[in-house]
Amino acid sequence: MDLEHYQSYLQVDLGAIERNVDRIRRHIGPGRDLIPVVKGNAYGLGTVEVARMLSQRCGVRLMANANLQESIQIRQANIQTDLMILGGLPPHAVPYAARYDVQPAIFNRETAELFSRACRDLGKIGKIQVKLETGMGRIGVKPGPELDQLLDCVLALGNLEIMGVFTHYATAYQPGSEYARRQLALFQQGVKQMEARGIRPPYVHSAATAAAVWFPESHCTHVRCGSLYLGYSNLQSRENPLGVEEPASWRAFITNIRRIEPGESVGYQRHFTAQRPTTVATVDVGYSAGLNRPLALSGGPVLVKGRRTRYLGVCMDQCFVDVTGVDCRLFDQVTLLGRDGEAFLSLFELADFIDQNIHSVLSAINPNSVLRVYEN
Repeated sequence: MDLEHYQSYLQVDLGAIERNVDRIRRHIGPGRDLIPVVKGNAYGLGTVEVARMLSQRCGVRLMANANLQESIQIRQANIQTDLMILGGLPPHAVPYAARYDVQPAIFNRETAELFSRACRDLGKIGKIQVKLETGMGRIGVKPGPELDQLLDCVLALGNLEIMGVFTHYATAYQPGSEYARRQLALFQQGVKQMEARGIRPPYVHSAATAAAVWFPESHCTHVRCGSLYLGYSNLQSRENPLGVEEPASWRAFITNIRRIEPGESVGYQRHFTAQRPTTVATVDVGYSAGLNRPLALSGGPVLVKGRRTRYLGVCMDQCFVDVTGVDCRLFDQVTLLGRDGEAFLSLFELADFIDQNIHSVLSAINPNSVLRVYEN
């Protein structure tokens, strides 16, 4: 394994992701498919490599991105899968969606007109996805008169093709949510409203990760999953009924080992002061690389030589780990996330330790500081 000049690395098992895609497809059944969400640097795992694997090994036909930068990265890597944007676009970005053949989310007249004009300038038919607002309160057009007015606009422009219609649930992390069921009913109303005007897009999708697991009525033609295909079921109960696998392990190296006596300390403001003889390992990774600062300052778990131990503190570029009684040596690896032999440190455990969302922990791992290493 060539780690180049990097001081830590995130090991990503692409085979696990491929198996997760297979599990989702089996769960939703024939006649439906998956729209993987590749956003936030593929939730920290690497936009281009994950997108390439999804396209080439899983045969994915449409991926969803959060912003155009991600879509352009994928296009520049010569990955030809269809791409869509989940959120809104500022006006200066709209022409780039046309240039790179990306399907924007359309929920207002202004964006539709801008995109139509950009496509006309390029001699293209623009492909779009209509976003319906059903109760998330973020973006979207409401079924009823608002949707009719938008459809009037889109059809009158004459060079836009509606490829999809979608929405997003506010409470789907709670299995059985009645609010999610009300959102689905409103979404179905909007879909029927479009069908009544002869619009039957090939991509009808409302279920994200949690709804894809427990809410089969919401599956429509496709489910739109991010964390699920990456191994994180993300139900509020922390259940994993599909058995998806976490694919990532973050590793760094011990750069110093020192025994300190009672009363001696390590870190700024003497964050940790020993009450008994303690062996402290310094690891050359800190919060600038994406190590969660509250996790490390509050004694969160970490693995050394397959043994579970704890952080003693963190700085911008280094952290301290309690290795008292651990048979480790200078330059040994430390596992900050994932598997070390039989020991396993789940992303859920880390997030729950500091009461944070799993995505905020994983996506924060800095790609400029932490090398991504891919295995099949």
